[in-house]
Amino acid sequence: MKKTNLFTLITKFLIIILPFYVIISLFLGQVLKISFAWFFLKELLLVLLFFSLAFEYFKDKKLPKLDCLDYLIFAYILYWIFITFFNWLWLKSIIFGWRYDFMFLIVMLIFKHSSPYLKIRTDKLLNLFLLSGWISLFLWLTFKFVFWEKYLTIFWFVDYVWNWVYSWWVPNYHWLEWTGIRRFQWIFDWPNPMWYFLIIYSFLFLHSRENKKEYYVFLTMIFLFRLIILTYSRSAILGFLIGIFSLFIFNKSLIKKLKKIFFKYKKICVSSILLILIFIWWYIYVFRWPLENIVLRAGSTSGHFERMQAWLKRFTKKPLWAWLAEAWPAFRAIYPEKQTKKDEIYYIPESWYIQILIEGWIIYFLLFISILFIILKKLFTKSLVLFSMFLAVLVMNFFLHIFEASYLSVLLFIFIWLFIKKMVKYILITYNYLKNVLKTQNKSYMFFRNF
Repeated sequence: MKKTNLFTLITKFLIIILPFYVIISLFLGQVLKISFAWFFLKELLLVLLFFSLAFEYFKDKKLPKLDCLDYLIFAYILYWIFITFFNWLWLKSIIFGWRYDFMFLIVMLIFKHSSPYLKIRTDKLLNLFLLSGWISLFLWLTFKFVFWEKYLTIFWFVDYVWNWVYSWWVPNYHWLEWTGIRRFQWIFDWPNPMWYFLIIYSFLFLHSRENKKEYYVFLTMIFLFRLIILTYSRSAILGFLIGIFSLFIFNKSLIKKLKKIFFKYKKICVSSILLILIFIWWYIYVFRWPLENIVLRAGSTSGHFERMQAWLKRFTKKPLWAWLAEAWPAFRAIYPEKQTKKDEIYYIPESWYIQILIEGWIIYFLLFISILFIILKKLFTKSLVLFSMFLAVLVMNFFLHIFEASYLSVLLFIFIWLFIKKMVKYILITYNYLKNVLKTQNKSYMFFRNF
């Protein structure tokens, strides 16, 4: 049995508590009255994680081996430090800029170099997360369909039935404007983190059952997609569908199987597709008025475009940089006095990529895109399921600031690199095994030849 260490214990603890992070933070902040608990809980754990790994390297008198991705992330961080000091920013701007712009990349670097010292298998960590996530799912379903959301006030949520308001505690649910529909947020602080978690959970669950063909895997994915729909997030549904679609597009064996099924049962398949299309058309026609408010959401859609246009104008006025923490979500903490609709148009671009472009100009943006591209490329060669998961998240960031849910971004990037590292490890083991086999066979051949 492998001996554990502090680094492994903190990792396991993080994986277990992150699905419950909002409730734990509310408990620390409202019950125990620990100020800034919402902000510093996971940050403190990540600092401990970093120093526990550094201690293991120090103890073994080793240094981590760096590659292109490491240097790109370091360049991204150093460029951020440069523009920070160039603009003489306050400490608060530095802290919040660090928290949202690249903390998740630092977490990925930690686990990228954790291989000799993480004393637990990746599949066991994944099972811990799936179990913890399923318990939190069960809690949400209980409050949704058995007790109703008003009882979330028992867990320190605020009974506020409209929308998120800065400086308030977390509301127990959100309205979808002009419809009377509740956008379910689960035990998170907003519907967007809810579906962010569901995207991560769905694809990690699918990855854990990738080689199994049991019907429950298919049914579970449908059930999780139904929960995503309940958030009424257009970006989430789009990202999830693009992720699933990419699985079909890049999976050649699956395409061959589907072609065989289609040509074998051509009449049944064509009839089924036509019936589905007719049903969709009928549903859209019958429920066209509520669907217009749910899907089109005139105010929300126009607001997205209005903010993007405002930010493009802002970029042309100051093309070099606007400096850190000048955009959502950090601006909430830096400028609490500017929480008005007019100011939000100026400070919230409704796109993570535009936010990065404005804060650090084209160099900062290109470094960030390069890092994402390398991660996508590595995932594509290792696991199509994980590639599709990351692609879904990146698509959603075109329309939202989804990385702002930093506790979930930490979770995402932990597993991204754990699985990349795991696949690389298996490839090396297989390579060394085949090398030894060929070497042994060659020695045997030379022995008999000499004999």
